[in-house]
Amino acid sequence: MYLVKFFISCIYILSIPQCISAEQKQEDFGFRYSKLSINGDKYDYQVHIPEGYKKKREWPVILFLHGAGERGNNTLLPTKVGLGAVIRKQSALYPAITVFPQCPSKKWWSSKLCEQIALASLAKVITQYAIDPKRIYLTGISMGGFGVWEFASKYPNKWSALFVIAARVKPGGGHKPSIGSISSKYHGDKLYLMTAKAVSHIPTWIVHGTKDDVVPVTESRKMYQYLKLENAQVVYKEFVESWHNVWDKAYLDSDAIQWLFAQKKERKL
Repeated sequence: MYLVKFFISCIYILSIPQCISAEQKQEDFGFRYSKLSINGDKYDYQVHIPEGYKKKREWPVILFLHGAGERGNNTLLPTKVGLGAVIRKQSALYPAITVFPQCPSKKWWSSKLCEQIALASLAKVITQYAIDPKRIYLTGISMGGFGVWEFASKYPNKWSALFVIAARVKPGGGHKPSIGSISSKYHGDKLYLMTAKAVSHIPTWIVHGTKDDVVPVTESRKMYQYLKLENAQVVYKEFVESWHNVWDKAYLDSDAIQWLFAQKKERKL
């Protein structure tokens, strides 16, 4: 009897490392809190690690810019609207490392601080994980979509593709252009033209709802027209009868997802 108990105990002890290993593997993916420091101040952000992530291969990275309603100091907010909401329910749709920086209250992505937070969080993730330098994607909704146009025109060599949803190009609705940006230098149709010239080499997918009562659908229509004039690789899709929260449909669009991950372009980090 003693030998039987001893044998069972040995089996149990030997199985512990395997159990721990399995638990560690389960924790290797999902949403993670992360921190960064800018001018001595601490800022939190979220990173989503896809299931199956291994450093043996390179992974795409997505920088997501949230809308005005997700500003503040609760880093879970940016993960609950837009891309993060889709990832929470169907993470397999986005096999990429996704970065969710957060803009502080009453700030905009065009502000110097929010720009620093976004780019610093992306830079940190690039150093921490196995990232494919040919697949660095920028996406955003509403206020974040305005941020996409701002970031893309200011740093046109960083991005492999843009996925822009319900976004304005022209400052308004509280949006202010960042210092030195195209939107701070040009007005009227010249603004769309110069923005298109700056980003025309970046593959772009634009989405807007025809019933958007926050950002006029004409913003995306006009941007698409000017990108076509520049012979850009651009796709524009309107969701008929959809309102401002068209991102609920856009991030589930299989055509858009397939297109996004097919974009590969060497960029300067």
